[in-house]
Amino acid sequence: MDKLMFFGLFLLSSVHNVYGVCYFAVEYQGIFATQSPVSVGSVHRYSQVTILPDAIPVWGICHKKFGNNVLLRDPTGGVDCIRCFHIALHSANVIQVFTEGLDKCYTNEDAAIQTCPTIQDIQNRRAREIMLYKSRSFTQDGLIDREFCPINGRYRYTYNVNDGTENAIECPEPTSEVSNCPRGSQLQLRFRRCTFGELDMGLRCLGNWKGHDGQKYLALWDPEVTTDNQPRYRCAMYSVDEDTGRVFLSFSIDATCTNHLHSPWDGYESMVLTPVTAPAPPSIVHTHACGFPQWAQGSWQHLHINANELWLQDGSADKKFKTLCLSQHAPHGERYALYSQTQCGDEEFTCIWIKKRATNVIEFQMATYPGDVYNATQICSDDMFRGQSWITQGKTIPHETGGCPIAGEYTGIIPDAKHLCAELSSDCDNPQHMMYNVHSCYNTSEIYEDRHYQCLGQWSEGGVMYTYTHRRDVNTYECFAGVVVNNQEIFIIEAGVSCQRGLQPLSQGMKVVRQATCSEIRLRTTPTPPPPSILPWWPSTKNPWTKKGTTTTPKPRWKNEKPHALSGGTNTIGMSTLLATFVIVFALIR
Repeated sequence: MDKLMFFGLFLLSSVHNVYGVCYFAVEYQGIFATQSPVSVGSVHRYSQVTILPDAIPVWGICHKKFGNNVLLRDPTGGVDCIRCFHIALHSANVIQVFTEGLDKCYTNEDAAIQTCPTIQDIQNRRAREIMLYKSRSFTQDGLIDREFCPINGRYRYTYNVNDGTENAIECPEPTSEVSNCPRGSQLQLRFRRCTFGELDMGLRCLGNWKGHDGQKYLALWDPEVTTDNQPRYRCAMYSVDEDTGRVFLSFSIDATCTNHLHSPWDGYESMVLTPVTAPAPPSIVHTHACGFPQWAQGSWQHLHINANELWLQDGSADKKFKTLCLSQHAPHGERYALYSQTQCGDEEFTCIWIKKRATNVIEFQMATYPGDVYNATQICSDDMFRGQSWITQGKTIPHETGGCPIAGEYTGIIPDAKHLCAELSSDCDNPQHMMYNVHSCYNTSEIYEDRHYQCLGQWSEGGVMYTYTHRRDVNTYECFAGVVVNNQEIFIIEAGVSCQRGLQPLSQGMKVVRQATCSEIRLRTTPTPPPPSILPWWPSTKNPWTKKGTTTTPKPRWKNEKPHALSGGTNTIGMSTLLATFVIVFALIR
């Protein structure tokens, strides 16, 4: 086991036994760099923040979570000190934290809750911002995830530093070049004909997101910077002109997203990027054309389909492809020959095989051997797809569906940790949503995992039901495989980010048993109606104070009315079965 990971787990074990009452999802965990408060002027220093499953050691131990807010309890001063933090996960590598300040704390929980930053506080920059950039993960190799850059393709740009020392523009002509070539996750900048001479640099994209202020943000890391004289991490705002393709990009002066950064046009450093025209497709593209089916149109996780165009973001190749449909092929017209061009202008002919699994779920495979020429008889043949696996994608803005395939409340025991229990329940008022939590079998208030899912669709294949979901609490996508034994008992297992085939839920999964239907849950949670009001002392049903002519007595409210039919689900399949890594390891070392 990696020594660093072992140390973190050992610390987790010792902290948990005394204090642990809430936990961070595995997506939040890792070792992060943050700008040190001593950074001033041209000095950029960073300190380390580690997020463990149940603690952020420099700030405190997880005490309570609600929404994006978490209360951390710090016992280091001899008296428990509680602070509230608003924690937003923007990507696998970027976490943005807002707080009243690390110099203030409260011994009273209610007092600490009153200081939790509101959305208005964040929008008006009244809360202190702390940017966390992941430098090491808790995986065996310790590497951070690769994030594709939102600025895609080749551009020429102008560049200006707004430091107030002079009025001249450093790179006044669009002779400098920037692109995410050859790697889609890195921006390569080549400053040319600038007042400071020529300079080449590479910035790795760590994540991008839409802020509470409606602006688009981008986090970058310069791996070549090793001194305090230059910022290692940068935050930027950007805006894309949909008509011209121009990109307006401005940087903060340091690792924060607030210092000298006001808009995509107003920052410490500002750039205007003008796209370079991509190479024209070969003539054969103009003589062959087809369109993708209507059900496939729109935006998916890493696909966007519009008429005869398809954009594909390939994480394994670290490239983005723009493709044009050339011809439609068997079986069932599900394969489409494509002319493809990367963000760098590299060309090839290939084929995509797409299948509709549900209204909001699509699966696809790409041909194994793309070619330099268009061969209509071979490009989409069976040989091109041998050994390929399906890649599952969900609609980013899903249509309304029939809901999750479970209804009610189910419980089970984690197969690899017998003292941990799981509870799976549907939102009976919103059937597209369901909740999953893992807690101690001996103390239900000790919750290790608390997940919230939106079901996108399900289908059956080989006797196994697959369900694809959007995990709303960390903005990821997950697939689950299940087998229904009867209307009371099901077996479920996690099937990865794409729906992995060949799993055996009956032998490898978790058994969950239904404890309540939606009808029973509603009856259990419906408040008892108040007792009937006491009649007045007079025997008449007429109000003695009512004027003559208005003595009609209203009908009893519930007389002759039938109660609403409350339905409970019977055909059910399961969702999540395996814990995040820290829970399983924790169970083994406990």
